[in-house]
Amino acid sequence: MKPERVFQILLASGLVAGGWLYGDYWKKSSHSSNRGEGLDELRATNSELTQEIDRLEEELAQVRSMLASGPYPVPDKLISWVEGEHDMVFLKAPDVRLASPTDLREAARRNLDFVHGEANLENEGLVWELLGILPPNQRLRTQLLFVNSSGLKGIFDFTKGRILLSENFDPVSVPDQSVLVRLLGQQLSFQNHPRKEWKSRDQWQAWEALHTGAAAALQARFLRRNSAANEADWGDPEPQREALLNDLAPALAGFCNFPFIEGSDYTRFFYLDSRQAFAEMFRKPPTSTRQILHPNQSPLARQEPPGPALPGENTFRSNLGELGLRLWLDPVLGNSEAEELASGWIFDQYHLQRDERSHILVWQIILETEEKAEVLEKVIEQRILPDLREVQPIRSLTLARSGATLTLTNAPNPE
Repeated sequence: MKPERVFQILLASGLVAGGWLYGDYWKKSSHSSNRGEGLDELRATNSELTQEIDRLEEELAQVRSMLASGPYPVPDKLISWVEGEHDMVFLKAPDVRLASPTDLREAARRNLDFVHGEANLENEGLVWELLGILPPNQRLRTQLLFVNSSGLKGIFDFTKGRILLSENFDPVSVPDQSVLVRLLGQQLSFQNHPRKEWKSRDQWQAWEALHTGAAAALQARFLRRNSAANEADWGDPEPQREALLNDLAPALAGFCNFPFIEGSDYTRFFYLDSRQAFAEMFRKPPTSTRQILHPNQSPLARQEPPGPALPGENTFRSNLGELGLRLWLDPVLGNSEAEELASGWIFDQYHLQRDERSHILVWQIILETEEKAEVLEKVIEQRILPDLREVQPIRSLTLARSGATLTLTNAPNPE
């Protein structure tokens, strides 16, 4: 017999037995109070009742333990609704399990290493520090791990294709159910459209925005419909995550929120268009955050510069994309101006060459026109580099422009 069925039988039996024993106890208590007799019998009955409750609680604890290591029961009606909304079917039965905080944290760690690799995250964190995106002496991997594992009701483990639910998950709560809906949406789209590697941060952010954004939009639809039907408040099932995001560097918080906000908007654009457009969105996923930010625009022709000639072999390459450029500019320009200037992004790539003693960063950015590149050049020279030079006094920061291409170099001061 399945653990969840045993759980249901034991729960029903416990309620019936408890009700009967309590009824019998109070019946005898009422009878004895009138006659002043039978106190010893009442004490014996109360003792039996206490022992029975303890036994049932122990059996229920054992069944919960079985559920923690086995499938968590997901209603067929909920599975069908998720499949219908995404217009896909589960290729394998949804794998959902209860998990401890430690297990959730390990799943978050596996996800980060699966996507980026531990060494690449260390390199990326150094690049973000050199560009001023991340404050000095803050490890990117640690920050991301904290946000992606603390106070969550559940997480989708990419490496195992499995959903892990927190031990305090409440199956009756509509907000908690909505988290399960979101995770089922991620599991469903990942089964049908898996991916094993990404060439850059920007490509990963676009892919994550597609899958997580579609699942988050699914969660919002579930909340609206079920909260209204049950006359329940929406509520935030994971309030601690929002508090953690407020403590992060603004740009890092922006990267973390991107799939839930802009990603949801992107997938809604196609969902409202047609079921065919929604399905095609998964078959031909976006490859840059520019596509997520501008779903009604055609992808721009790729213009990749040859790249700088850096000494040494240990060179890490990636890019920030339009999203990264916008978040980099936002603290000095404000949201609207940063958005407007970053919308001229065509391509970017950074190269980090490091050894045991020093590291050199070269970041190349291509904009649509020379005019926009000139504006960006002035913003960087006048409003970004002075602050970076102040917090990195032992390094040399230079900026050069050739047409619509900007090259920012951050290197050790010459001795």
